[in-house]
Amino acid sequence: MRRASAFTLATLLFVGLSLAAPQAAKKEGALRCTLTNKVIEKCCCEQKDGKTYCPLAKKSVEKCCCEPAAAKAKAAVKKG
Repeated sequence: MRRASAFTLATLLFVGLSLAAPQAAKKEGALRCTLTNKVIEKCCCEQKDGKTYCPLAKKSVEKCCCEPAAAKAKAAVKKG
């Protein structure tokens, strides 16, 4: 009985941590740079020489490369 309880507790702990980790990256208002996949707190794009520039990817882009961090998770669900 004691062994089963330890196994159940370990399983619950593992599942709880597995579910909690991705939620840390999905803070309200968190963004993700689509070029580098980095989760950021605010838009990383800047205006440089009249063009939109991503300092994380170190290149000019046509339009802003940032999207809500939750958007990647939604896209993964649609694929699966």
